[in-house]
Amino acid sequence: MSSFKVQAKSTSVKAQKGAYPPCSKNDRRLNRIRRLSLDLDNSASKSLKSELCPDRTIMAVKVALVFVAVAVLLTYYCDQPVPEGIAEPRLYAKVQGMVFKISANLAIIGEYLGVGTEPQNLRSVMEAIVNVGLKLKGSSYREGLKVTDTMFDGVKVRVYEPVSAAQISSKVPGLVYFHGGGWVILNVDTHDPLTAHVAEQLGAVVVSVDYRLAPEHVFPAAFDDSVAATKFFLQNAEKYNVDRTRIGISGDSAGGNLAAAVTLTLAKEKGLPKLKTQALLYPALQAIDFQTPSYLDHGHLNTLTKDLMVAYWIWYLNNDQSFREVFKANNHTSDQLKKSQYSGYVDHKMVRPNLRPKVVKPVNKENIEFPEIPNIATILDPRFAPLMADDADLKGLPPTYVMTCEYDVLRDDGVMYATRLRSAGVRVEHDHYERSFHGFLPQFSDNELAGTAMEKYLTYLRKNL
Repeated sequence: MSSFKVQAKSTSVKAQKGAYPPCSKNDRRLNRIRRLSLDLDNSASKSLKSELCPDRTIMAVKVALVFVAVAVLLTYYCDQPVPEGIAEPRLYAKVQGMVFKISANLAIIGEYLGVGTEPQNLRSVMEAIVNVGLKLKGSSYREGLKVTDTMFDGVKVRVYEPVSAAQISSKVPGLVYFHGGGWVILNVDTHDPLTAHVAEQLGAVVVSVDYRLAPEHVFPAAFDDSVAATKFFLQNAEKYNVDRTRIGISGDSAGGNLAAAVTLTLAKEKGLPKLKTQALLYPALQAIDFQTPSYLDHGHLNTLTKDLMVAYWIWYLNNDQSFREVFKANNHTSDQLKKSQYSGYVDHKMVRPNLRPKVVKPVNKENIEFPEIPNIATILDPRFAPLMADDADLKGLPPTYVMTCEYDVLRDDGVMYATRLRSAGVRVEHDHYERSFHGFLPQFSDNELAGTAMEKYLTYLRKNL
């Protein structure tokens, strides 16, 4: 073996044949590596080890790549566009955006890998995330309530009865509530803290409806369940010590859509007590115009993107997502429809007063032409899209509460409905939160603005039930 010198603390080390006791070839190699590791400076040592231990180098590269990938993914998911105008702490909007973004991407990846469909995966991921939060929260928020899962005319419901209500002789008010989730995700469990809080604070019996979800059950399944459960409660209110003349209806997002649709339908029913009020929380009310100012201004926000909201409407309508881009571009409606009274029902002037009003021409619904899209005429059905109700059908509706948020693609739906209801002579109370975002109300116990919104919502119900 040839000799060589390395400098280490000014000491010359000479390695030559016979310097070590007889040993195996592997031992000699290990001894050599040990000596080199001790004597070489750091840079030279690392270089030599890389040559002698290629597996360790490969492992280091893999670890580095994983680290970079994780860093990129974290940057991608954490870099949520949260407008400066949203009230502090803006972390709530960022976290909600992350949850929706992660869930949407996992849903698509799962479908690509053959694990469920996009809506099924979205539902599973979202509910799993929410359920983790619920377990951490505990069930103390149910104190003072009797909670029962039962059936109302074949529809699953959860009934919240304040224990105090059973101890008084007079009857109490009632409220039917429909959860949000785009008619596709979420359920009575995910909304349990909210509905329990409303029941406890109002001293009212709250019925939370677990309607069938799309796309397994497209329209009118959710609507039919909502009508059936509401009618059953109106007809059997005495069983729950509820005054049947003091029953209202409410819901958030897609649940607000169902609440408005049920109110329109039951207003025409004979032989039933009239609903005392309807309270609509950032409701989804129309599917003919996805180019309203709020869709254009806030459709990129992950708290509820335009893409996802359009997907929800399609899953509810016909479950054919091949038309998603067509809907987003408003190419799902004909020029005739765009010039009809139905287009006037979503006149942008109602949210942008400086705009000129639309010039529309009354057209018979049966004569309107549509592109060849399955069930597309349904977008004009008020049971599907309440904002499409004619002016005559809005007259005589009960007092209405509407909550809207500035940073929400559905903002204009609520503003337009409140405007049209007022024009029809309906008493309307409209709370608009300029510094909030879609779906913020369930954060009422942690977010100051959401807490304020919850109290104003409850105050309205106390006065109008």
